[in-house]
Amino acid sequence: MKKLLTLVSALFAGSIGTAAAEVSVSGASNFFYGSGSGTGNVAGEEDSIFVVGGSVAFAMSTETANGVTVSGSASLSADTDDIATAATATAVGGMSQITFGMDGMTITVGDINNAGSGTGEGGDVSSFASTVAGQFDTDPAASADGGLVDGIADGTGFNVSTSIGDASVDATWVQTQGSGRNSYSGGVSTTTGNTNGYAINVGMDVAGASVNVALGGNDEMTSGTDDDSAVGVEVSYDVTDAMTLTFGGTSGNTGASDKDNQFASIAYTVDADTTLSMGFATADDTTASVTDKQTVTSVNLSRSLGGGVSVFAEYAAVDSDNAGVNTDGSAVAVGTTVSF
Repeated sequence: MKKLLTLVSALFAGSIGTAAAEVSVSGASNFFYGSGSGTGNVAGEEDSIFVVGGSVAFAMSTETANGVTVSGSASLSADTDDIATAATATAVGGMSQITFGMDGMTITVGDINNAGSGTGEGGDVSSFASTVAGQFDTDPAASADGGLVDGIADGTGFNVSTSIGDASVDATWVQTQGSGRNSYSGGVSTTTGNTNGYAINVGMDVAGASVNVALGGNDEMTSGTDDDSAVGVEVSYDVTDAMTLTFGGTSGNTGASDKDNQFASIAYTVDADTTLSMGFATADDTTASVTDKQTVTSVNLSRSLGGGVSVFAEYAAVDSDNAGVNTDGSAVAVGTTVSF
């Protein structure tokens, strides 16, 4: 409680006495070649492409006289795997939240991505190949990645991250879902949209396994419509010193649809610089008694060359079934990623 009171005092009393400010810069780039095929093949469709992207991140921090750290960030990025457009403009991001930290506790205010984002959806291990394969699958509505907890509590609000005993606890509350840097609705009717979004993520070790449990929900302001709610579970276990098994899933109601997904993945360390990963994910989206189902099978082989440079080869196969209509896509991708 003392830590929380000190942080709240710094937040609302403006007690930011600068001792030493720090600014750091980091960056990343990627380049890949992808080739795919599937149900969506049409005349004029490119079945092979080259894609390049990257980002630059600025991290800033300082410290108050009473030991509270204050940090923020900004970024420049060009989408690293967007193959739908020939040219993607560079986007400016960040400067949308401030984080206060002391003695293992942090409070973040501003544009929050809810706690537990990503929990229960990690079966796709080949992001570049899967992106290419998705262009040839004519059922864009399906998504085997699930991500049901994601976005439920995204918006302007606050996040608290701390530990209770051996468990890590991450909690988010936002006033209006999707509100970004500003919770003002801009004249939108108060009977539309979602409000009062919350998300909680708890991580702990159980019998040698790392377990994450996330849940979230929000209030639907439209009369007679269900609120969004979802829960996700993810378990990671070291089978051997070289092999890690991860599995989990999510279930919930988002956008007036009942959805669920399950996944499993294995990461095998071939040697100190080489990792082989295999994943499988499946998801169902039930709307108006019509099932939209998708599965993804993927493989990734990556090797570090040192200095933040890695090369990779990937394969992904996507299969969809929407109201009994099957579509599919598959692709390979090879390339490099660089961390600066």
